[in-house]
Formats: sequence, C-alpha cells, structure tokens
Amino acid sequence: MSLKQKEIYEFGHYRLDVDERMIERIDNVPSGTLHDKAFDVLVLLVKKGGHLVTKDELLQHVWPDTIVEENNLEKQIHRLRQFLGEGGTYIETVRRHGYRFVENVHKVEVSRSWLPETLRPSVSTPSTVSEERPAFLSWVSGWRRWVLLAGTFSVIVVVGIAAGSFRGWLPGPLTAGVVSIGSITIVPFKNTSGDPSVDYFAEGVSDELSTRLSQIPDLRMVALPRELRQNRTWEVSEIGRQLGVDGLLMGSASRTAERVLVSVQIVDARTGREIWSNTYDQDGGKVQSLQQEIAHDVVGHIRSSLSPQELERLSRKHQVVPQAYEEFLRGRYYLNLQNRQDQDTAIAALERAVELDPNFSAAEAELAQAYTWKHFSFAPEDKDLAEKAYIASEKALTLDPDSGPAYLARGRLLWTPGNNFPHEKAIRDYKRAIQVSPNLDEARNQLALVFCHIGALDEALQQANEGVRLNPTNNLLLLRIGQTLNSQAKYEEALATLVSIPADVHPSVVGHQIAWALYNLGRKDEAAAKVEQLMKEHPDKGGTFASMQAVLAASNGEYGKAEAFIRQAVEKGKGFGHFHHTAYTIACAYSLMNKTSKALDFLEQAAETGFPCYPMFQNDQNLGNLRSDPRFAAFLAKWKEHWEYHRTLL
Repeated sequence: MSLKQKEIYEFGHYRLDVDERMIERIDNVPSGTLHDKAFDVLVLLVKKGGHLVTKDELLQHVWPDTIVEENNLEKQIHRLRQFLGEGGTYIETVRRHGYRFVENVHKVEVSRSWLPETLRPSVSTPSTVSEERPAFLSWVSGWRRWVLLAGTFSVIVVVGIAAGSFRGWLPGPLTAGVVSIGSITIVPFKNTSGDPSVDYFAEGVSDELSTRLSQIPDLRMVALPRELRQNRTWEVSEIGRQLGVDGLLMGSASRTAERVLVSVQIVDARTGREIWSNTYDQDGGKVQSLQQEIAHDVVGHIRSSLSPQELERLSRKHQVVPQAYEEFLRGRYYLNLQNRQDQDTAIAALERAVELDPNFSAAEAELAQAYTWKHFSFAPEDKDLAEKAYIASEKALTLDPDSGPAYLARGRLLWTPGNNFPHEKAIRDYKRAIQVSPNLDEARNQLALVFCHIGALDEALQQANEGVRLNPTNNLLLLRIGQTLNSQAKYEEALATLVSIPADVHPSVVGHQIAWALYNLGRKDEAAAKVEQLMKEHPDKGGTFASMQAVLAASNGEYGKAEAFIRQAVEKGKGFGHFHHTAYTIACAYSLMNKTSKALDFLEQAAETGFPCYPMFQNDQNLGNLRSDPRFAAFLAKWKEHWEYHRTLL
C-alpha cells in the first residue's frame, strides 16, 4: 500500500490543507472564504516559503494555459493580504521581481493512506461540502473533523483487535512532527556508483550540505572524528553519546553523465530512531538545485521554524553553469587532500570552473585558496601565484561580500613577510571569515597561527581545537595544536599530537616541531636523529634544520659546531619569509652558549619580523642565561606592551 503524505502547512494563526483546498485559523477565530485563484497563489508561496517566487512562476502556476495581465496576480495578492488580516507580515513584495512568503512555515506530515476508504476525507473547496462525505461528517470542518475521525477510528481499533482482524492494516504513528535537533554530525556520504573517480561527487554533496547548514546560527555542527570515518561499525546511539549530538545525517550518492541519485537519512542519535529519509533522482545537470532542495528538506525535519533571514542565508546561491559546478566540486575535493600533486589538480579544476562561469563567486574563492596554498606551502618562489590569489579573492568578494573562503584567502595574502605580517588586519579578515562561515575550519587554523605568533596561546588552542571538532581530517590543525603546545612548554602533549599527523603532511615543519619537543624533553639523541632524517629527505628551507642542529650542539657544549650550524642557517635563510622561527632558534643556541648579545640580536630580529611571542620569550628555559641582562629586561617590557595590545584584538 503506497504511503501518500497529506499536505498540511501551519503558519502564524493558520493551517493550510492543500489536498482539501482548505485554510482555517488554528485559534478557532472564524475566517472567511478564499477565492480559488488566491488559494492557488498562497499554496505556491507557502511551499516555497522564504524563497522569492517570481511573477512568471505564479502566473504559470495559477493560470497555466491562459495569458493574463500581471494586475490579475496583484488582485490575488491583495485578496490574500485581506484574508490573512496583515499589513505585509506574511507576504513580502520583492519590487520588480515577485513575492516571498516570510512567515515561518511548519509542514505537518500526516499519512492517510492507511485509513479505511469510508473514513478518508474527500477533497472540497473551503466554501462547499463534498457530496461524497458521509452525512454525519457534513457539518464538521478542519481539525474538528480529524478529532471525530480519531475517536471513530479508536472504536474501530478496539473492535478490530478484539476480533483479531485488525493486524493487517495497523499503521505507524498518525503524525510525524518535526524533531528538534540542536546539534548534528554529517557522516561523509558514500560513493555508491562503483567508480572511485567520482568520490569527489559523494564527498562534495555532504560538504555542500555542511556549508549550507552552517548558515543556521544556532545549529551546532560536529564533525565525525577520523577514526570513526574509517571504521563505520559503530552504533548510532553510541556515536550520539560520544559526540554529544542530537542527530546524524547520513547518505550516499552516485552519478552518471545523465542522472544523479542521492539518498539521505536523518537519525535521532539519542534513540537510534530514523527521523526522516528520502531518495532524490535528478537530472545530472541540476546538481546545485538538488543540493538546495536537500538542504531545505533536512532543515524542515530538524527545525520547527526558521527566520526569514535564516531562510535567505540557506537558499542564497548563485545558480551556476552545471559543468562549472562539477569542476568546483572536483577542485574542492582535491584541494582538501593537502599535497602538491592534488593542489595542481585542484587549481586546474577550479580554473575551468571560473572560465565556464565567470560569476561563480564560490569557485573564485576556492581558487584564491588554492593559489594561496600552493604559494605558501609548495612554491614560495612563484610570485605570480600571490597575484593570482589576490585577484581571485577580490573578485570573489565583489561577487559575494559574505564569502568566507575569500576572506580567508585575503587574510593569508595579507599576513606575509612582504607586508611585514600585519597581525591586526589578518585577524580581522579571519574573524570575518568565521563570522560568515562558522564551519570554515581552515579560517580557525589560520587565526590560530596568527594567535600563536603574537603569544595568544590559549586562544590559539581554542581556535585550533574548534577547527578539529569541525573537521578532524584537517591535519594542519593538529600541527597548529602541536606547535602551540610547544610554545607553552607542554612538550609531552605536543609530541603526542605531532606524531599522530600523517607523514606526508608538511613533513619539514612537523618534523622540526617533533625535534624541538624531543630536545626539550631531554631526548636529545632522538631529536638529533630526527633532524638528520629531515636533512636527508627534505631541503632545509630557511635554515630551520641547521638552527636546530646548532641548539643541539650548543646544549652539548660543542660551541664550534654550533657556530658553524648557525652560519649555515643564516645562509640558507636569506630571503626566506618565515626566517623569524630560525632566528628564534639561533637566539636559543647563543643563549645556551652564554653569548647574550648575539642571542638578543637574533631575538629582536625574530620579534620585529613577525614572531613577537612574549610568553615564549618570558618562559623558554633555553633563554635562561639572558634573564639577568638589562637589555633582555627592556626587550621583555617592550614586547609585553605589544602582547597586551594584541590581546585587545582577540
């Protein structure tokens, strides 16, 4: 027996029954009748609640086979406003375009297919009573009829059970209302196409849902941890308790050149009960509209209402050229893999996306990100990448002033040695990125990076940990946590975090941080072995490895070796934008050799060129020999003042 859903919507004081073509007040206040055409207009507006409905759409829906003037539509809108008794609260006029229903709409899902034929209400207009309706129901309208039906049905249930003849058609619950979900975890969708080359598509669907749902301010998004992504043998209720979330959103996706098939399921993580599920079969060229439809359906089943502003944020998307959107999904997927080869694949895909659709702001923003990633992580010598990234970020912000990824890219481009690391400007852009895109984990990573440099170490950890919660697969966040813990002299915790990072993720930077933790834990042989390994496997960019060797030599009293390593580090560091880290390590080496003047020279260089980390200056045991030097005291006083100012920016 098919399960047909009865379409009933509630908004304000009203209940709208689409099947029965009936609208009535929930509060029992008498209401008049509504003209048929006005009713048709209302149905379309309510079904697309929060969205702009153009005049053409309304004319086609209400008068499908007739050419009519727009003033006929205006008359029906006027009738609706008179009927609803409001001065524009329900229906908003979007000048020169159409109308938008702005009242919160709640869809009440009532299945009626299981009712015996004689009890199924027939369809009628608001002003007439169906002749097919049983006589004893002819005077009952709206919800009162359903109360009577429920009472009648209860008698039948009792009699049926007593007679043993009821079992065959006993249904589930009569109503399936919205379940309030305040926090949710999206489980990455499975690729069920059997073709690994479209993994990007399945992941892109779940990523886009995450992006859209993150626009709902009080819906807390919690990412699925890495180990649970790899092993999906867990129980839903177990995950709910572990993550502290109300619901899980799961699904699968597959595609061919012609069709897209997406299955979505929402499960109550507290009980393991399915809240809702649906399968979408769509034309392959309509992926973006499909994702918008899924997002609206999901929100409709976990939230009783949304404000007009929330609905606008949820649905505000530029409709792009379908192939451009495909390239965008592909580019974003490869960008997240965080290695050089995949960076190039991502850039190629995103360049195709913006070529196919020059007004595609999200693709411009991701392209700015990709250029920036490559420039900073893999090709710092390629100055064209920085220029391309800047142009893409500015174009993205011109197209969409609320583009979180564009603010993120611009912040990274600002925070460079060429600009003398303007911490304040970078913090402003990163905070704006997080404000408009709360789930943008990389913005939190970059904000944590700046915080770590200016000595806001607790705040850096807070941002990095929040980023991990949002996206446990972002290994750079783990690097940021390890780096910050090292700065706080929490070396055991730092080491445990750093060694958990996959070996192919920024091995030079991660390796240096591991060696620093090992050295400060007194495991100098292991630290030296790690540096030797790094020297063999990777180029010593900026002299960071040589400076670490200088510290190890100085700590062993081998001052001649230490001086030689320092000279190597300085030579290798020429022109290196982040030499401030090398300078700090050299300062530690000179301090260990009790050469305070040279130590302070390099310490001042580190602070002046982007690394004014006052808490490290004050607490690092490697700078112990500087404590009694008046110049060091003055240095601390100066940078404490900077530190206190920077804290006002947090």
